[in-house]
Amino acid sequence: MNETNQSAETITSSTDTDSSSLHDNEKYKLTSSPDVVTGSGHRTTTYQISLPNDRSNADGSKVKLHFKYSKNMDFKNSLVTVYVNNTTLGSKKLTKSHADGDELTVDVPRGTALGNSFTVQVAFDLETNGNDNSDNSNTPWAQVEPSSRMIVKSERSNDLLYTNYPTLFIKHQTYNNIAVVLPKRLSSVDYQTLTNVFNLIGSFAKSNTGNIQFYTHKPSNKVLANSNVIVIGTPKSNKMIKDLNKDLYFKFSKNLTRIVSNEKLSIEKNYGTQVGTAQLLRSPYNKRRGMLVVTGASNQAAYLASTQINFQKNIEQYSGDAIVVDQNNNHYGYRFKKDKAINESLVKKRFFDSNSQIILYLGLIVLALVALCAVVILILKKQSLLNGGHKHEK
Repeated sequence: MNETNQSAETITSSTDTDSSSLHDNEKYKLTSSPDVVTGSGHRTTTYQISLPNDRSNADGSKVKLHFKYSKNMDFKNSLVTVYVNNTTLGSKKLTKSHADGDELTVDVPRGTALGNSFTVQVAFDLETNGNDNSDNSNTPWAQVEPSSRMIVKSERSNDLLYTNYPTLFIKHQTYNNIAVVLPKRLSSVDYQTLTNVFNLIGSFAKSNTGNIQFYTHKPSNKVLANSNVIVIGTPKSNKMIKDLNKDLYFKFSKNLTRIVSNEKLSIEKNYGTQVGTAQLLRSPYNKRRGMLVVTGASNQAAYLASTQINFQKNIEQYSGDAIVVDQNNNHYGYRFKKDKAINESLVKKRFFDSNSQIILYLGLIVLALVALCAVVILILKKQSLLNGGHKHEK
């Protein structure tokens, strides 16, 4: 349904409904056909795994390798090793009895951050019998089977920083309920700014079935509360920026003619009329939504800010939540918010999920201590009653 704009689609017995050969429910095939390596010595084959742009790996991922190999080897010294991004996951010795069909399952260590694109390497150390180690020989050989796959546990990125941009505005590889607020009258420079903003966001969207709405006025509070918001323009051309001034990290002067100094940057008066800024805010209309404000005292200044968020190579320079650019292409990145999480409850959930065993053990220890204290108290009470009883008899 991501591939059609029709209101309905008829499915019949003749409809081709095969699943993608690349991945299915977080199961990513390493190869679609047998992948053979030949010759003695160290032989490596590499596979690229790419997740949706708005997701990254989580704890619980594993590689399930199925493979075959020749029987004319020195099995005392032959083995297979699996790596992810050059990190060793595990090895297994090759044996003659399993040469026609072997397998190895290895876990990705907890806490390993891979991002949304990484490599899986399978290395075979194939040793020949005797002293013949010539790489020109067609034997020994090993073969990675098409049934080999990586099971990737992934999670949606939850940081309201440029390290997570623009995945804030993307979900399931399409637009994530975006409201774009533009000046009432768009100049040619405003169009260029808008183009830069969506140049990168659009490259992350793989389908057009998401929800994106454009406004030339401030949307209703209901729309703002349920949307990730992008605001473009100047305080004079876009009234919403004027209303948001109190929430901006880099604010405008009272007469809205320049950007003023703050705790991060001292800004000279004339300089403040020339710089543009792109700011990732927590939406004042919904704390679980984000807002991007691309602005400056002039249209040209706002355009300058947009030049830093139009390509991946540009945005990778920034790890904070605010960018400042001047006419000489000097650009600076800053971080203002201490809590980077978009959804705080999701952070807590992930913490408990990743530390569930530790929490369980701590709970058992606490219960054991409570039970021990209860036993001690009962013993002391019983001893006190016995001592009291003896005194009464005397």
